Amino acid sequence: MKCLSCKTGEPKPGTTTFTIDRDGVLVVVRGVPAMICSQCGEEYFEGRVTDDLMEQVKAAVKVGGQVNIREYTAA
Repeated sequence: MKCLSCKTGEPKPGTTTFTIDRDGVLVVVRGVPAMICSQCGEEYFEGRVTDDLMEQVKAAVKVGGQVNIREYTAA
């Protein structure tokens, strides 16, 4: 599979840090499994990983605060 962004790199398995600002809470999730382009660094998440991330973001927003940092956990 070629990268959809740069069209030259090949995405390879790895982990990354996902960051999102949701409802005034900065949520940082480390150790997220992804396919990462060897050329440009574009990241691709599988559907189940995206679902897990969104559940973790919801939980972090519910806790509140300005910044919530956590490690990725699969459901």
